[in-house]
Amino acid sequence: MAGVPSEKKQYNRGETKQTFTAVVTEEHRKRRIPRLDRYELFCARSILLWLIASGGTGLTIGIILVITWSAQPKAMRPTQSHNFISINSVHTQTPTPDTFLQDWARSVQPVPVHSHNDYWRPRPLYSALAAGCMSVEADVFLNKDKTDLLVGHRASALSQDRTLQTLYLNPIKQILDAQNPGNASVNSTTSDGLNGVYGASPETSLTLLIDVKGNATEIWPLVDKQLQPLRERGYLSTLQYNSSDPTTKPVFKQGPLTIVGTGNLAKSNVTGVGCDALSQYQDTFHDAPLLALTDASKSGTLEGCGVESLLQLPLAKYRWASATFVTAVGSVVASLSSGQQDRIRATLQAAEAKNLTSRYWNLPAWPISRRDYVWSALVDAGVGLLNADDIESATRLEWNRAYRAEVVWIGVSSAYIFVASFIIAYLYDRSSKSWTKSRDMEGRV
Repeated sequence: MAGVPSEKKQYNRGETKQTFTAVVTEEHRKRRIPRLDRYELFCARSILLWLIASGGTGLTIGIILVITWSAQPKAMRPTQSHNFISINSVHTQTPTPDTFLQDWARSVQPVPVHSHNDYWRPRPLYSALAAGCMSVEADVFLNKDKTDLLVGHRASALSQDRTLQTLYLNPIKQILDAQNPGNASVNSTTSDGLNGVYGASPETSLTLLIDVKGNATEIWPLVDKQLQPLRERGYLSTLQYNSSDPTTKPVFKQGPLTIVGTGNLAKSNVTGVGCDALSQYQDTFHDAPLLALTDASKSGTLEGCGVESLLQLPLAKYRWASATFVTAVGSVVASLSSGQQDRIRATLQAAEAKNLTSRYWNLPAWPISRRDYVWSALVDAGVGLLNADDIESATRLEWNRAYRAEVVWIGVSSAYIFVASFIIAYLYDRSSKSWTKSRDMEGRV
């Protein structure tokens, strides 16, 4: 009987041990779950913190870029439209040759700026003349019945009432007729004494750059036909050459209007090959590839007439030399490198040596300060014509020359904000870890 209590006591001890183990396991499980939840919450909070810091930094830097390169130049710019015509609001709505002659022909000063894709402006030709551009550009397509030349950038944007004659040739002739009232003779053989479109600079010749879109063999003869009224008045610049005397050299005779062809015209032989080109289309000229001027293999002398040649055409048939800026120079990030500046100078000097008007197109357009920096660099290097879409800014010559300073300032400011924000995030993250660790220690006690 004495053994019974002993067995009962042993049983109670085993039960107590089992119960204690279960309690410890349950307590351990309960304590681990909250610690795991706190760790996950802490990770999520840290990630969110870094994301907020990164987003805030990016937003701040973006605001700096907008203020510096967009909002500030626009706020400092005069309120006048970029396609301004006149201070006379009545004439502004419907510009005519009389608008130009009465409002600004006597006062506007010509500037060596090319109105790129001029037909895109609300008032083609007149906007460029009001700004003082010395050159305008028109892209031409052949209409469906091949009887007229339509002006536009793409075939889908053409309109039957926007033709080369209505937008450019006819208004230019009317302006020149008004500027030369005594020039009444037809089939004039000389342009001596004729005034150009600008009364303040009558000796300045306006260049009409015709970019041929489509088949040049069909388009250029029609261009030549439509130029006849201007030719009869002696308004066109011409190349004088006597083919019967091979010892004579071609002579360029400037008129109030100079016609230069580009685009698909360079891919066609419609204007003649070799020496024959000297006697064909004598009052229209070509736009040479600018980079070819520094390649000696592209130049030479034509047999039969002994004149200097470029790409197997008489050099005298060229008046311009153009190239895309990125292809010829490269990209501009902070500033033009010394190598880029050397290439620009060498190319422009080669064009000047051949008596060609140089032009770079597809120039950087944004930020505005970078555009102005490139404009300034090209003008300082001696570019013949400044290719521009914003013709008002280009012709005013009031450009922002602080692009490199802005790049440095924005770079330093952005780096400072970026580092400072992440240091703050790191310190906050570190303090959060210390706080979480102290809470865990208090919970264990």
